[in-house]
Amino acid sequence: MKRTCLLVFAVLFALVTTFGAFAGGSKEKDSAAAPVKEQVVKLSTPVAPDHANTLAANKFAEIVNKGSGGRLKVEVFPANQLGNVKDVIEYVMTGSVHMYIGGTSETSLFQSEWGVMDCPYLFRDFDHLMKAANSPVIKEMSDKLEKSRGVKILAADMYYGARHLTTRNKAINSPEDLKGMLIRAPDQPVYLEAVKAMGATPTPVAFSDLYMALKQGVVDGQENPIPTIYTYKYYEAQKFIMLTGHMLRVNLIGANAAWYNGLPADLKQLVDGALKEAIKYNNDLILQQEKDMLEELKKLGMTVVQPDVAVFREAAKDVPKKFEDKWGKDTAARLAAVK
Repeated sequence: MKRTCLLVFAVLFALVTTFGAFAGGSKEKDSAAAPVKEQVVKLSTPVAPDHANTLAANKFAEIVNKGSGGRLKVEVFPANQLGNVKDVIEYVMTGSVHMYIGGTSETSLFQSEWGVMDCPYLFRDFDHLMKAANSPVIKEMSDKLEKSRGVKILAADMYYGARHLTTRNKAINSPEDLKGMLIRAPDQPVYLEAVKAMGATPTPVAFSDLYMALKQGVVDGQENPIPTIYTYKYYEAQKFIMLTGHMLRVNLIGANAAWYNGLPADLKQLVDGALKEAIKYNNDLILQQEKDMLEELKKLGMTVVQPDVAVFREAAKDVPKKFEDKWGKDTAARLAAVK
């Protein structure tokens, strides 16, 4: 009888111990099996690692990575590491790349209306550019791109800079001074028409080849924002910089629509807030660089010319009419009228 009781007690103790261990182990296992799942978000930029647009992208990544609680990890790929902007937009459509920073000209290859943003003298000043970039006109264009291509424009107000003209050995004060001169322009219809309207012969040259084309005299001049002129050392081959300010440029920030729309509400709010902070950082930086780097260009030997901008504006006034069949008859006028 005593042996039987001892045997029953031993069995009961074993059962209790095993159940307790199983229950405790189950809790540990459940806890270990439910870590926060991290999603890598690829963000492509076309500019160098030290360009303001890329620095802003890094700031965006820092804010999102810190604020998402491990759920999102934004990785920035600068300098077209994932491909040129056109290719990257296609990757965004498929979802293999989540976000991109890129020009309105490249985006216009998929929806022609975006080319209107590169129209010469369309925007009066920086403030007007920012208001236009956040206007109902841009919202309509964005909605159309999302519906047709699955790309959602999250922001259209990332400042890239005011484009100015440089020349090798001749100061330019009016369109007549550009007659017969070969001026490099990006191989995009709006840019080519703009340079032509300003009085020059537009000559497409790949951006990667531009420095050597200037050094070798293949072209007489080019047009770009001041930070680009300074960073890529065009002052080594160009004597004059004319403050034509013929284009005020932004870059777009786009995302795969299905990915962005599928984010939980709190992560969408985080992404949107981080973008606003990053864009402000970018815009403030470029505006300051435009002032500081112009002074540096003077020190490096460039002669700064303030031409008659009104004459250039008048010469370029009909450029929008050449693209009405692509942009819509009143698209440019609506953006110009934004208050």
